[in-house]
Amino acid sequence: MDFEVMKAYLPRFWDALLLTLRIGGQGVALALALGVACAVAVHWKIPVLQQIVGGYIELFRNTPLLVFLYFALPKIGVRISAETCGKLGLGLLGGAYMAETFRSGLENIPIIQTESAQSLGLRPAQVFGYIILPQAVTSSVPDCWRI
Repeated sequence: MDFEVMKAYLPRFWDALLLTLRIGGQGVALALALGVACAVAVHWKIPVLQQIVGGYIELFRNTPLLVFLYFALPKIGVRISAETCGKLGLGLLGGAYMAETFRSGLENIPIIQTESAQSLGLRPAQVFGYIILPQAVTSSVPDCWRI
């Protein structure tokens, strides 16, 4: 094994690691944001948004996304970089799965929590932000990730 060759390419491996972490982090952040937004839209039972979110979830959970983004979009004239394709792929696919995860977490919260918070005089946004969402996120996160 020639260690001089490995030593020569070590900076490129370091750059690749940093690029992978950046793309992965931004993709996961996009997935979290999309997942929470979609779960909230379904939880609040807004008819038009429920249908849009349902279509988004079905489309992106049942499509080989990177193939679609990287090969199909250029055929219709949309050109994106490989880095953007990776971020969008991770974000859109992860968002569809996280939407279902957070939706189930929101449905897991008993209605008495909402009623109790409202009886204390909290506004709907406060009820959701301080009472419902923290419990939903806690019940959606696997036990191995809890601190």
